[in-house]
Formats: sequence, C-alpha cells, structure tokens
Amino acid sequence: MAVRRLVLALDLGTSAVKAALVDADRGTACGSGRVAYPTRTLPGGGAEQDPAAWLAAARTACEQCFASAGITARRTGDAEIIALGLTGQMQDVVLLGAHPVPALAPAILYSDVRAAGDAQALGELLPRWEAIAGNEQDATSCAATLRRLAREEPDLLARTERVVFGPAGYLAAALGCGAWCDLTTASTTGLLDLSARAWSADVAGALGLSLDLLPDLAQAAPPTRPEGRVGRRGAPAGSGAPEQTGSSGALVGRTDERAAGLLGLPRGIPVVLAPGDAAATTLGAVGLQPGAGYAYLGTSGWVAEVTPAGAARREGASHRLALPDTRARLEISAVLAAGGAADWARAAFLDGASPARADALLAERESSRGRGPSGLLALPSIRGERFPVRDAAARGAVIGMDAATRGIDLYAAVLEGVALALSHALEPGTGGTLPVAGGGAASGPWLRVLADVTGRPVRRIGTEDAAVRGAALAAAGAVGADGALAAPPAPGGGGRALIAPAERAHAAYAEHRRAHRALYGALAGLGAGA
Repeated sequence: MAVRRLVLALDLGTSAVKAALVDADRGTACGSGRVAYPTRTLPGGGAEQDPAAWLAAARTACEQCFASAGITARRTGDAEIIALGLTGQMQDVVLLGAHPVPALAPAILYSDVRAAGDAQALGELLPRWEAIAGNEQDATSCAATLRRLAREEPDLLARTERVVFGPAGYLAAALGCGAWCDLTTASTTGLLDLSARAWSADVAGALGLSLDLLPDLAQAAPPTRPEGRVGRRGAPAGSGAPEQTGSSGALVGRTDERAAGLLGLPRGIPVVLAPGDAAATTLGAVGLQPGAGYAYLGTSGWVAEVTPAGAARREGASHRLALPDTRARLEISAVLAAGGAADWARAAFLDGASPARADALLAERESSRGRGPSGLLALPSIRGERFPVRDAAARGAVIGMDAATRGIDLYAAVLEGVALALSHALEPGTGGTLPVAGGGAASGPWLRVLADVTGRPVRRIGTEDAAVRGAALAAAGAVGADGALAAPPAPGGGGRALIAPAERAHAAYAEHRRAHRALYGALAGLGAGA
C-alpha cells in the first residue's frame, strides 16, 4: 500500500489558529481544525495576545486535524507528514529571550496604537523613513513600537535576544528553527528597506537598535543556494540558513524533540515558513501572478492586487508588500475591522446572535424590503483605521437612526459600511468578477451587499480557508511535492456561482458611497480622546 504524503498547514490569525491536512498526491484536504484565542485590550489603544495561547491553540488545532482525518500525527503504515507550513497575522512584536519558550512578554499586535508619538518622532529623526519602507508609517509600526518599548521598558528590551514579527515566526522559533521572518511580513514592520529586500541599517540606527536583534529573512528565492554562499549573519549553507527553493515558502528547519510537546508531531518534518497571511491568502485564493486580485472578508478586510514590482503605486493602496518573487509586489487597501466589526455588531445589536442566525435575519429583511441601502451610514472603524483614511484615532459610527430602526438594520449598516469602505479601492462597475475570500464570504447577504455596492459580480472562492491553503501550497512547493495540488481558481473563474449586482441597488449605493467617503472627514477627531 502506498504511503499517503500529507502536508500540515497552520494559519495563526488574529482571532484563531486554523489547521488543515492536505494530501499532496491528490491535492485535496482531508482534515481540519480551528481553535480561538483571546486578545487583551489595554488603555491607550493597546492590543496584546499571549504567545503561550498561540502554542496551546496550535496543538489543539493539530489534534482536531488528525482526528478529523482519522489518522495519528506520527507516521503510520499509510500516512506521513512531509512538510509543516506556517503562516499567520503580520506586524506583531514578539520578544524572545535566550530560550524562545516562553516569550519574554505578551505579543504586541498590529492593531496596537500606543506608539503614535514614537512614530512621529522617528519620522522627524529619519525623514526618509517612509521612502525606505515603501509604505506610510503610523502608530502601528513595529519600528515605532520598539522605540516605545525602549523608552518605557528598557530593561525588557535589554533582556531580548531576538525579535520576531508574528505567531508563525514565533512557532518556528519555538520548534527550534531559529528566528525568521518572511519578506511579506517584514515589509509591514517599518524596518525593511523594501527596494533592497533587506533590513534597513538606517532605520535600525535611528532606533539605536542592533540589526542582530532582528530575525533572519527567509527569502524563498531561486533554487538551491550555491556552495559557500552565506546568509546575513554569516551562516554557511547547511548550518541554519534556510534551504532555498523555487517555492513561495522557505524551508527554515526540521522538527526535533520539541515538536512532540508543542504540536504532537514527530521529529524530522521540514518546517516551511510561508509568506505572511496577506500573501498566503492571495496565494491560496488567486495565486501570486501579476494581475491577480480579490477582496478578503476576515477579521480585518482588504482589496488586494498583485502588481509588477516596477509599476507605479496604485492610488489608494495602504500597503505595498514584498512577495517571494522579486518581479511582483502585493498592493493592499486594508480596512482594520471587517469580520471584527461584524462580530461586534452581532454582540451589540443582535444579542450575540450567531453568523448563521444573523444571516437568516438579513434574508428575512431583504425579502420584505428588497436589496439596497439600509438608509443608515456606518463607519466600521471600531479600533482606528488604515483605509480609506489612515487614522489611529478614528472610531466607528452609525448615523441616520430613527424610531423605526431596529437591531437588524444596524447590523446591516455595519456590513454595508465594510463593503463601502472596501469599494473606495475599486472603480465601481469595472474590472469584471470580484473573487471574495475569508470567513465573511460564507455570508450570502454580505456578498450581495458587496456586489451591489461595487457594481461587480462577486464569487466566493475556495471551500477552505485561503491562508491555510496558501501555507499548504508553499510548504508542498518547498519540498517539491506541489505537482498534484489543485491550482487556485483564477479571478472570475472556478468557485461557486456568481452573485450579480442588482441594478437599482447599485445605483442607490452610488449616492451613499460618496456620502460614506465624506463621513470619514466629517467625523475626524471623534476618537482623539478615546
């Protein structure tokens, strides 16, 4: 009997870790798991998570994955894990001591805005900062956060041996692979020279930070490194530097005895660091070829497009991120709260109704009123915003309520607010079919709103989480086993049935769209004292 070759992929996202087992020979998923972990909010805009919670959740998700597949984690007579692929949320700051487990302090998340003053000070000290980073910098910058820590907790920073920038990098370190960062995640930190694809000595110098504190860059670039070539920290090939392949992921090590306790895995499994979640989602949803684009409805939301590296920056893009292929970049217009705003609205307006129950209520509302605007305008910026405005102090709002307004109307307005926010990155009614990925894409009512707002047919893509799929593709490619994996659906093709926009609803939303964009300016400063 032939041994089934399985790839285990983990996506450690903002709210949960998702796991999948993929059969590398058949290209199909055969097991899955999902475990949530909490975020702690702090005065002044702090947002933190416990890295120990990431590890515990990853272990349980792996157990669920194997249980659902009906196999054990260790090699059996008919199944073997040939690679472990890791991706996850980006732009977190995780401080490591001499031993990665436990981390020295809670992870500071990408949504933490306590470093606003430090970002401003760093920009004044280094006027070229944004040009070097290739992105606008603000209070959420990892560079600014490290400056804040140097001011507020210098003893903590003095005890730090290395820094990693997300849970995927932390899990790789916990597994004994060293401190690594993929290029996509690195380009969100404010510490990378985007053009050079290397950590910036100028930014580090302005911070008074040693480059040796930063993780090694896991560049999944052209095939195997020639003999004698060395990595950034002088590590010769075969002595800890990642094994380079033509994949979108980098092989950064192999599991040792620590893997049994952390994930229930045997030693010897190749550990592949896939691109950060934005690029992994893109890879799993539409691929990384220039021209590929889609909308994403996860905890946060975005409109993304893969562009040639030398192309002019797309107007409205809030992020320009490096990809494994030097010839392409990923441009994203990112709304900080999408599914996160929907979760909040269900708790606030629908007594904590489940997503399925909320969808049923929306469907009832739609059957009686038809498709079209709710009559309310909502900004989903419940914890600052990155697009269509970049404002750490921005806060959400719903306006237009009257005595007839009910909870389901307010919930509908929040979903509309997310769709309207994303639409400001698109030219209404142009561009053909809009693929949509992420957990929010399971909501038929939300997809209909998105179609009506944008004036474009939308199509939900994928039956599994796109970031997990991307991590699996990257991992399989890194070990040369990606041949049988199904290609991601091309924009406008594959997936489920199209949802066409309703002409009258789109025309009505066109007026709301202009008012919605103006509302950001009208309410600027609303959360300044929050």
